[in-house]
Amino acid sequence: MANLRSNIRYRLFVIAILAGAILPGAFAPHHLWLLAIVSPAILLWVWLKNTTPRQAFMSGLGYGLGMFGVGVSWVFVSIHRYGNTNIPLAVLITSLLVIVLALFIATQGYVLKRFFRGNTATFCLLGFPSTWVLFEWLRSWLFTGFPWLYLGYSQLETPLSGYAPIMSVYGVSTAVLLTSGALIVLLTGQRKIKAMGSFLIVLIWGIGYFLQQHDFTKPNPKLYTVRLVQGNIKPFDKFTSMDPIGSTEKTYGKLTEKEWGADLILWPESAIPLPLPYSKPYFDELEKRALSQHSTLIAGIQVINSKEEYHNSLIALGDGHGIYHKYHLVPFGDFLPFDNWLRGLIGFFDLPMSSFTSGPAQQPLITAGDLKLVPLICYEIAFPELLRDTLRNADAIITLSEDGWFGESWGPYQHLEIAQMRALETGRMVLRATTSGITAIIDPKGKLAATIPQFEARVLSGTFQSMTGTTPWVSVGLWPLLVLLLACFILPGRLLCYRHKI
Repeated sequence: MANLRSNIRYRLFVIAILAGAILPGAFAPHHLWLLAIVSPAILLWVWLKNTTPRQAFMSGLGYGLGMFGVGVSWVFVSIHRYGNTNIPLAVLITSLLVIVLALFIATQGYVLKRFFRGNTATFCLLGFPSTWVLFEWLRSWLFTGFPWLYLGYSQLETPLSGYAPIMSVYGVSTAVLLTSGALIVLLTGQRKIKAMGSFLIVLIWGIGYFLQQHDFTKPNPKLYTVRLVQGNIKPFDKFTSMDPIGSTEKTYGKLTEKEWGADLILWPESAIPLPLPYSKPYFDELEKRALSQHSTLIAGIQVINSKEEYHNSLIALGDGHGIYHKYHLVPFGDFLPFDNWLRGLIGFFDLPMSSFTSGPAQQPLITAGDLKLVPLICYEIAFPELLRDTLRNADAIITLSEDGWFGESWGPYQHLEIAQMRALETGRMVLRATTSGITAIIDPKGKLAATIPQFEARVLSGTFQSMTGTTPWVSVGLWPLLVLLLACFILPGRLLCYRHKI
């Protein structure tokens, strides 16, 4: 009997791993959105079969290892290829990250099985969705945050995307998980419970479709011209060049030569690798050129302040004004935790741009002519609440990035998908300039209006409009959803299938 139980637990663990491993297929570049419903439903079924919190912890750990082991494997590319780290050590570092992320799913399983007091139906429809989304939110800020592979990102092309302007990506994740829970109820419940599961699926998707048809923001009639310059310079090349300004001028200056006169020109993150104030003469020349052509040039730069601290920044020149210092820095990318201990141990800990200082939490918007723009640099686009804090008076969103560190992996596609969700949540256009792709113009519905393929030195030409109005998400924020999710866990609804068992 003990061997039989052990075999069952082992099989459930393997099923959980496989279910997690298929989930990344729901996201870019594959967009198999149905997997975002089926994969969590399989984990829910496994947790229903688990009899103890410890078993649920192990099943959740297996699911997380499969999910993040496949979904964020692009981290290995940065560590090995650009961090000059040998394969075994790069695998070890990537594996440690995957394990830490998997522990979020494992802990969710333990907490759900240990503390949720509802019956089996409410376990599927209240406990499972609420704890999953709460742990997504926890993952957005704990250890500086890693808000990747949220289920809601997979639904940009489905009616469930209608929830994004109301409750952000977390609301879309909630709708996905309610669908997963209702699916298990539909497949395994008694007749009355099955009817309720069917009704709930129709209701969730029907409301999503209705919300999808509504426009919470409106475009202003004026069209602005924009040029997004993709230089396709390899990450290390711009920092190892003996003449960084000459290299920048040769690439970005040449690509931009015919584009002066556009209302807005964007160069990507760290387009100019020589820090201010050392690069001031070059910026003065760019300022004169932009002013003479009535253009605003926004470029990624590095800045050294009076305290000899480095900032990852962007600056507006010409008809624009303002400078922005990146606020939310990436551990091991923008800064090195435990610097005195780790610096110099391996190449990955000595990457260029790994000694930055965070900018202030509150910074003025960037102006471009009569436009007010929210600036975000690279990873910051992944934090919806960071964007919401500064968005209210903005006309559009700009984001500069250097995704070349991730090579030909899924990382740049997932990063673009995240930017699309920010446009949909806020009802604003997003202008995204990257060094090696994927450069894009994203409309307020989260659709790609225009893109440039990866690894091509090109200019993306287009137009955009400023938007008026705000979405409910921007006006209210996340707290109503968090309160509702906590209530669904702490006070399990006895009105839902009170006397029924699956």
